[in-house]
Order: sequence, then structure tokens, then C-alpha cells
Amino acid sequence: MVALVALLVGCASASESDLGDPIRPPAATEVADELPDEALDVHVIPPGGSWEDAGQPLIVRVSNQAFDDPDVRLTATLDGLELFDQSFAVEGQHGVTLFGVHAASGPHTLTVVSDSGARTSQTVILPAGKQRWLVVDYWYFDPATASSGADQTPGPSLTVFVSDESVYIA
Repeated sequence: MVALVALLVGCASASESDLGDPIRPPAATEVADELPDEALDVHVIPPGGSWEDAGQPLIVRVSNQAFDDPDVRLTATLDGLELFDQSFAVEGQHGVTLFGVHAASGPHTLTVVSDSGARTSQTVILPAGKQRWLVVDYWYFDPATASSGADQTPGPSLTVFVSDESVYIA
């Protein structure tokens, strides 16, 4: 019954369900129809790792974009289950960590919190047989050094962007 409801919810959004991007199969692993209640099946691809390894249905791409907060600790949950809890270095703003999640089709909610007080949640519908990328970027502009009139809001913030294709950082 839960799978039927998830399928119906996933089909309710034409903008999500009409995307025709086929999923690349995970390397030597089958995608489970149901997630266990106590843990997520997550494949971590650290900065510098091969992007081609990201074959899971849900890919969460995380990057610290904040020179004013060069080592931020981010904690994320997916549907209330821990996805990661770790520090992310800004380095040259191009360090990206990928978290491939073997998630069932249907709606999922990603919640991310920083140790500096930023918080965001994003709901995404994962259609059956499709792949989705959630791009999480952390930003921090020091209020003491932020120039007035700049486009940046001083303090910490998180952005999440949903895509049906790989999102690279240049």
C-alpha cells in the first residue's frame, strides 16, 4: 500500500514525472524497492573521486562555498534518517563531495543544518527509474567584512537546487 501511495504521489507532478533521463545502474548493486527504517544505503564519493561512480537514484552534491567559514560542519537527514554529519572545507570553493543514496521512488525530504546556524529543507520527488541530483551549497559572508550594498546577505545560508542531470562545478 505504501509503495502504491508513493507511486501515485510521484506521478502527481507532471514537471517531475515527465523528465526522461534514464538512470545509470549502480555498480554491482541493485536498488532496493524499500528503504530500511533505521539507516540509509549511502555511497560516498569524496572530492576528487570519479563522478561516474554516482549511479544511485538520488545524488546529493555538497560544497562549502564560504571563504569566510573555511571549515563548516553540516548535518543532513533524508526523511529523518541521517545522511551525513561531517566537516566540509572550502579549499578553492571547488571541493565537492557526492552522496549517492539508494532511495525508493516517491517523495523525499532533505534537511541540512550547519554548525553556524543555517538550516534548509527541500522536498524532491524521485520518479521510478529516474535519477535526481540535489545540489547543496553552504555560504557565509562575515557581517564585519561584507560590503554594504553587495548582493550577499551577511551570515550563514544554505541553498539546495534540484536537477534531473549531473551538476558539475567548474
